[in-house]
Amino acid sequence: MRKYFICCIVFFIFALNFSSAQLRVGIRGGLQVADMRTKPDDRTVEEISKLQLGYQLGLVLDYSFNNVIFIQPALQINSKGSKIIQTSNTPNTKLTIQNMPLYVDIPLLLGVRFGVQGLKIFGMGGPYVAYGIGGKRLARTETLSGSLITESKSSIYWGNESSSDLRPLDMGFVVSAGVELSNLQIGLHYTPGFINIAPENSGRKLYNSTLGINATLLLGGNGRVGRFL
Repeated sequence: MRKYFICCIVFFIFALNFSSAQLRVGIRGGLQVADMRTKPDDRTVEEISKLQLGYQLGLVLDYSFNNVIFIQPALQINSKGSKIIQTSNTPNTKLTIQNMPLYVDIPLLLGVRFGVQGLKIFGMGGPYVAYGIGGKRLARTETLSGSLITESKSSIYWGNESSSDLRPLDMGFVVSAGVELSNLQIGLHYTPGFINIAPENSGRKLYNSTLGINATLLLGGNGRVGRFL
């Protein structure tokens, strides 16, 4: 897996120096809300799942086969996670657990774009593979009125064994649509994960999902901005 990610990074560095009329290189940033879709185990506590605010940042390649069809691989950092509130058996208390994992994501998207020069709409979709590289886990115990009792923060322990917090490997699908304004893409994206990221013997199934908005600034081939728009 590590060799795969190193090869992808080398590919992006090479692409930055490649001059082609069909190729554009971009920088992407965005905000998103994340959740881990769950299948609960047999515990008796009441759980409420809330969305976790995250971000997206990375490099993008945009290769046009013609005026309509293009591919758009990317290498990006994604902040995902979830917030789960548990009402415990201790009277008048609640436990909030926030998972805030960081992933390296590599989506490979196939898209179409239509419109006139300087204003187009686009849609794209395709698979992604991701690997956990960091993040934090926060546990907070409060009274029902919001007064803090205890709080602890730790780094996420990645692994497949039962003592781990989360499995590092994640895969899923990306669906995105938006508009192109000259050299700027603005789009909405939805990314449901298909792999259970809960560790072995945890009694749970967790699947990443995100919904957000991003902006991508593209530089056209031969150093020109927005040449194919």
